[in-house]
Amino acid sequence: MKNVVVCFIVIVFGAININAGEIPKEIAHMVADVREKCHRETGVDIEHVDRTAEGYFHPTETLGCYFSCIFGHFDLLDHNGHIDFDKIIPKIPESFKDHGMEMITACRHLTGKNPCDMAFNVVQCFQKTNPEKYFVI
Repeated sequence: MKNVVVCFIVIVFGAININAGEIPKEIAHMVADVREKCHRETGVDIEHVDRTAEGYFHPTETLGCYFSCIFGHFDLLDHNGHIDFDKIIPKIPESFKDHGMEMITACRHLTGKNPCDMAFNVVQCFQKTNPEKYFVI
C-alpha cells in the first residue's frame, strides 16, 4: 500500500527530473493498469486525459470521473467520495514536499457539485499551480 500511495504522490506532484506531461519511466509500468481500469470504468476519451498535461481540460463530467477513479484507486477519497488531503500530506516524500504542498495549499479549498466535479477542479488547479511538475496517468 505504501508503494501505491508514493506512486500516486509522484503522479500528482510530478518528479524533479521530468519534462512536463511525461510519466517517469520508473513508474510507468506501475500505473498502466490503473489508467486502463479507470478508462474502462468511465469511458473517458484518453486524448482528453492526455491533453491535461498541456493545460487543456475538456469540460466533461467523464474527465472528472476519470480523475476521481484514480484518487479512489489509491484510497485517497473520504467517505463522501471527496479527496482527503490529510491522507496525502504525511506521505509526501521530502523531495516532493515543496511543490506538493504548494499544489495542495492552492487547491485543497476547491469543491464541486459531486466527487467527479471536485476531482476535475482539483486536478485542473494542480496543473495550473505547477505546470512544470504536473503530469497525468
